[in-house]
Amino acid sequence: MTTRTNTPDRTNPDGTKTITTKRACNGCGHLLGDITGTEMNAAIHGRPLPDVRRECPHHTPTAPEPRCTPATLYAGDTLCLEYECDHDAPEGEHCDQVRTERVCNTHTTSIAAEQGWDEITHAEPWPCQYDTTRTTAGKANR
Repeated sequence: MTTRTNTPDRTNPDGTKTITTKRACNGCGHLLGDITGTEMNAAIHGRPLPDVRRECPHHTPTAPEPRCTPATLYAGDTLCLEYECDHDAPEGEHCDQVRTERVCNTHTTSIAAEQGWDEITHAEPWPCQYDTTRTTAGKANR
């Protein structure tokens, strides 16, 4: 079972409160601790949150492996994705240099890019063929 950081709420000198978003088990709702950056990115960009039942004391070790789920992503040059390229395209639509890709949401990782977009650092193709015998370090080095 993974142990998450659990940052307590803090009352600031001016009386306001600072809180950290918490992650709940998707099986029973038990609070597990702070949300991760990857989970926050998924939530912000409309992708499903990963299954965390294996982190929950009420489900471990009987929780199943997280089920692979598909997601559709936009891919292409950053300027084209931000509608700021010089290609011909109707207002508010992507140019023909932007494509959609179907990936496994469960095994795709991302980071928040400075411009507010979600930048994919590894996309596992769909249908997922992820090898569960690989280590996290092996996955990162592909």
